[in-house]
Amino acid sequence: MMIDDVRIVIEKGSMSANEAASYVEKLKRTSKFPLKRVTFLCSEDYVDVRCAFKEIPFERLWRIPLNGRDEQRAVNH
Repeated sequence: MMIDDVRIVIEKGSMSANEAASYVEKLKRTSKFPLKRVTFLCSEDYVDVRCAFKEIPFERLWRIPLNGRDEQRAVNH
């Protein structure tokens, strides 16, 4: 799928076109370089977002935890 000249790939899991478009808009606002491709890997606990840029040979990866998940931390209890 293409959104605003950015190729969108959903490798794993499911995601609506509206949800993908909202991620792409947020990425475009925060990125200094034009996006070339955004790849999503979705699971029950998180979404991995991998971005490739047009002008530089570099990929950026974010892991976004989904809301409503209680995380247990091993420190400062």
